[in-house]
Amino acid sequence: MDSLTVNATEFIGFDAYKDHYYITNNVFHKQTTQQNLVYKNVALGKITKIDVLNPLQLVLLYKDFNAVVLLDNQLNETNRILGNTIETPISFEFTGLASGNQFWFFDVFSLKIGLYQFKNNSLKFISTPLVAIPKVHQNNYNHYLWIDTNNDFFTINLFGKISKLGKIPVADTIKIIDAGRLLLKIDQSLYYYNLTDNSSKKIELSENSFTNFFFKDGILSIFTQNKITNYKIILP
Repeated sequence: MDSLTVNATEFIGFDAYKDHYYITNNVFHKQTTQQNLVYKNVALGKITKIDVLNPLQLVLLYKDFNAVVLLDNQLNETNRILGNTIETPISFEFTGLASGNQFWFFDVFSLKIGLYQFKNNSLKFISTPLVAIPKVHQNNYNHYLWIDTNNDFFTINLFGKISKLGKIPVADTIKIIDAGRLLLKIDQSLYYYNLTDNSSKKIELSENSFTNFFFKDGILSIFTQNKITNYKIILP
């Protein structure tokens, strides 16, 4: 177990290089072992979501101005997409990196999932309108996963094939690890949930309370009071 002290209002996560990402008063930070990089854009309003799947291509969503901003590994802006000004207007509810210079999105206008090609500024919808709105989102290069308002768990691939994975218990916060594993925060306790057998196991933590958490590559990060504590844990 190790810890890192940061002046943060919201913890985002860490990447494959163990660089940490967080927000302080709507300013995006990347904390490396050598430096602290920042990106600030007050003109676009509040940062809604940040995807750190690929540290070379970070995806920021600003819902106030319906804008998606792409950053490189030095937090330099490389692209900006305004949903209201493209040929087919989109109201971005979720964005996350996909393969092939694309990012996933869920559009509130059409209630459809799509892919946006940011090299040639083209898009395609890959689903029909969803019956229930996604409330929890996760993505990798080949799949977008979501849990809707009915607590049903789904995944869709790049070709638009949707699979229902199951129903998830009610929790205060849900983080999707992959198609079969999740982390559930209930009150101030954290549980590992296995969808294969619908089993749950409490994860013992030294913190009595925490505001956010993140899991990647066997490392569970707990954020509380400007402190990030990393636990090495093995999940089945």
